[in-house]
Amino acid sequence: MSTGLYGQLITIGRGRAPASGAGNLRPTGAAPKFRIRGAAPWVGCLAALLAGRVVSAADKVDVVHLKNGDRLTCEIKRLDRSVLTVSTDPLGKASVHWGEVADVASPRKFDVQLASGGQYLGVLLASPPGQLVLGLDGGSTTVLALGEVIRLAPIGASMWSRMDGNVDAGFSFAQAELETHWTLNGAASYRGPRYQLAATVASQITVREDDDPISRNSIGLNGNRSLSNRWYTIGWGQFQQNQELSLDLRVVAGGGFGRDLVHTNRRLWSTYAGLAYTHEQFSDEPGNNSAEAALGGQLDFFTPGSDDFKFTNSIVSYFNVSGRKRIRLELQSAWRHEFLKDFYWSVNGFDSFDGDPPADQKTNDFGVSFSLGWKF
Repeated sequence: MSTGLYGQLITIGRGRAPASGAGNLRPTGAAPKFRIRGAAPWVGCLAALLAGRVVSAADKVDVVHLKNGDRLTCEIKRLDRSVLTVSTDPLGKASVHWGEVADVASPRKFDVQLASGGQYLGVLLASPPGQLVLGLDGGSTTVLALGEVIRLAPIGASMWSRMDGNVDAGFSFAQAELETHWTLNGAASYRGPRYQLAATVASQITVREDDDPISRNSIGLNGNRSLSNRWYTIGWGQFQQNQELSLDLRVVAGGGFGRDLVHTNRRLWSTYAGLAYTHEQFSDEPGNNSAEAALGGQLDFFTPGSDDFKFTNSIVSYFNVSGRKRIRLELQSAWRHEFLKDFYWSVNGFDSFDGDPPADQKTNDFGVSFSLGWKF
């Protein structure tokens, strides 16, 4: 979250509630009596609109206290990767870094996940700074350390409030070889109490003055379901095209099991293993189908402080188990830094390695790009 936005949030916290006594307002004179025919339907509509505003305002029943003493009355949307997303009447959707939060309270029921893998359901009771007191079913309570909480999600939240996404684009030009590089990346994710679904798209196009354009495109889909003790099941699919490697089409579908080795408000280290089916079509080559063993991992770092950055890394290695000995490797890395509310710059890198490509074809393709983006 940018410093400007944080400043706006602090302004909200310091604002005082309107003084009571609105009844002190009195008309200065008697208004003339008059009647409008057919006014009843309009009055009904106006009443319905006002009632809708009252219901909307009633949603702002959550309280967030910041470490500097400020107080936010808001609607808590979720906590994920050290960022607490809230909705406030003056600003709409906003973000607060978890490291700046002293305590939270809400009469609504939340799904709470800890770094140890523990999971609770309960209302957020008034708590001392640095703690989270949960009111559980049956009237009992439990006290948790605020720093151990890695995820919060209100029970019964709408699908849209659980979704995140981003899109960024980049451009570069090399005068020496008259090359123009275009980059486009996008992602969207949905997170429920137990499930997470995500979709990604990445496209790079290189245009040369004296040659045909070269493109690399990838679409990824994956989902996982949380199990106990930080274990999870995972399924994924991918569509790839890479002219640099003479790859017209690659389709991958796989599934397996994984575990979060470390998951805190600063980092996520995870690994998984499974089996995958792969169909490939190289230029001027017959199509090929194979079964592969997959071993993957995720190494992400993010900040719980006032400076908003993320450094994400994912790697997947494939070992052919149905034919010739062959190893493939896919690596994706990105550094993202937010410089303005919902806007960020990023440095993205990729590497695709094929240990046994078709004859006379390259074994490796890699690249780095700089882009500007927007998250939603």
